[in-house]
Amino acid sequence: MGGCTMAAELRMGPAVGELLSSPSCGLNNHSPTLYRPLCRHLFASPTHNPLHANSTQKANGIRRHLNRRILPPRPLVIASSQRDCPQNDAAPIAPPLPPSSAESSNAAPPAGASAAQLSRRQALIAAGAAAGTGLAPAALRHRPGLTAAESVSDGEPAAIAALRERVSAFTLSNGMRWLVLERHNAPVIACHTYADVGASVEVAGQTGIAHLLEHMAFKGTARVGTTDPRREAQLLDSIDEVFYSMRDAEASGNSARVSKLRDEFARLLAAAEQLAVPNEYGSILARQGGVGLNAATSQDNTEYYVSLPANKLELWMALESGRFIAPVFRQLYNEKEVVKEERRLRVDNSPYGRFSEEFARVAFAGAPYGRPVIGYPGDLEALGRREVDAFFARHYRPDTLTCAVAGDVDPTTVQRLAEKYFGPWRPFSPDPRAAAELRAAAAIAGEWPQAQGPKEVRASLPANPFYMEGYLRPPSSSPLDPSLSVLCDVLSSGRTSRLFRRLVVPGKLLSVDAAESFPGDQMATLLLLYGIPKPGSSTEDVASLLHSELDSLLSQPLTEDELLPAKKSAKAGLLEAFGSNRAMARLLCEYEATTGSWANLLQEPDKIQAVAPNDIQAVARRLFRPDNRVAGHVSMGPFDGFSVSAPSM
Repeated sequence: MGGCTMAAELRMGPAVGELLSSPSCGLNNHSPTLYRPLCRHLFASPTHNPLHANSTQKANGIRRHLNRRILPPRPLVIASSQRDCPQNDAAPIAPPLPPSSAESSNAAPPAGASAAQLSRRQALIAAGAAAGTGLAPAALRHRPGLTAAESVSDGEPAAIAALRERVSAFTLSNGMRWLVLERHNAPVIACHTYADVGASVEVAGQTGIAHLLEHMAFKGTARVGTTDPRREAQLLDSIDEVFYSMRDAEASGNSARVSKLRDEFARLLAAAEQLAVPNEYGSILARQGGVGLNAATSQDNTEYYVSLPANKLELWMALESGRFIAPVFRQLYNEKEVVKEERRLRVDNSPYGRFSEEFARVAFAGAPYGRPVIGYPGDLEALGRREVDAFFARHYRPDTLTCAVAGDVDPTTVQRLAEKYFGPWRPFSPDPRAAAELRAAAAIAGEWPQAQGPKEVRASLPANPFYMEGYLRPPSSSPLDPSLSVLCDVLSSGRTSRLFRRLVVPGKLLSVDAAESFPGDQMATLLLLYGIPKPGSSTEDVASLLHSELDSLLSQPLTEDELLPAKKSAKAGLLEAFGSNRAMARLLCEYEATTGSWANLLQEPDKIQAVAPNDIQAVARRLFRPDNRVAGHVSMGPFDGFSVSAPSM
């Protein structure tokens, strides 16, 4: 694929080639590097996650509800000593979150943006928080027939009705789904591509390949990213041959041949590098006004997004179709080194990174969620272009992609351009099984997954003591998901939540929090609770305090007053998200791809409103059982390995 230049050009079609060859694209005017697809920290400040500082886990207290995938909450603060701990009321200490996704970025993300896997409700809440309070009604007032009173008086009916009128959907003959949201208040658009391809569809021995492919999507095509496509194609094929010969020689222990092949490999890489135009894909978009170019890989999906002037829609269509229909995986072996360095920085050299990886492995033994998104070092080392080509051909198909365009656009124009640039695309692979079907086959059957515990992971690390425990729960498709979302919010969203009021305010713990779904939400997953003990206490003390609060929850029903903040935030989050093109493009994509229809987005507030106190208690009793628990203890000291056990209940 990457080396077959002429075949790639044919797959792109004349329309793409014509546009990309035009001077307006800047292909003959190579400017300095403006974009470098490097993965952001796996433990970065929360911006969009379930657990990891990709931790977009919570947005504004309870606003996590509809926030399973878009922006995020407050940043995580890990105090290195007691004197570093914030003492004011502004930002509570948040414990470190395990990495569950990885994001590439050419620039600093918007405030509150990250790269983790959020539940749909968490994404919606985060989107609302990012959009800003009150933006939705203001943005909708200009619509004919909609008065200001209708917009702001209990806003939902008018705003939701307006949204329903503004969204158009169509599906190409090849199965690719498209959504268009018209918002003509500014000449800008947000473009979002959702690939139903995440780390959970990888096979054993090839971990990290979905994330690596996300990096490679920015390397260009036969027309974008090189000065001599034909010569480059020959070099890329030669590089592959040497790589696989070198891998075989290493396996057989032929060190002399390995040394010789390494020299040849380095020579070929250097020759190919001379023909590459670094970051040309991003540079083209940046020169034409593109901002926020980025991508993120999680256990469940990979997403690509950018915002542009409205008159650059066709440029985006041409570039986006090119990188999925006719990609050239140039600089693959160089990019592998980038990913391996990222892993060393975020996992291998991070105490909490190593621990969270082991925690997930134990919790999901033998299951896809037990493998890290960034991949294992040995698997990354062994990956070559053949494996990447095969994975791409099988999983990146028209029927596994959903695109949304939100902003100053005409739906008929979007459909015409989508037909022009994506319509001729046919899958590379004859395998009709989409990624969603592969995941469904691997998912644990039944409404509630079978308990696998109790399990316990312990480690001594050069880091602050830390405790977390996860409870196996159903995927987000379960009818119990709204109750689980509200339960998580009641426990940990904001300063009025149960755990904060009862454990942090009295000084029993330095910090406590929860994550609704880790490390994904499309299969059986975990609801996490985690906390940092106060000086002089232990992780066992944290566990004891948490279990005492959970016992109280199980024995004493919640009141409607405790549920009220969650229900209000569910409505507010949806309305506030309306004010952001980027937020809405992402939410439309994700609801269409994961629930079957974007319109299910509008039903989220009603689902939350329907949750009653007895629903919360019923789901809590099924969830918070010792045999359904995986516990993790981190104590301070030199690392001497992990201890895994099955404690008695």
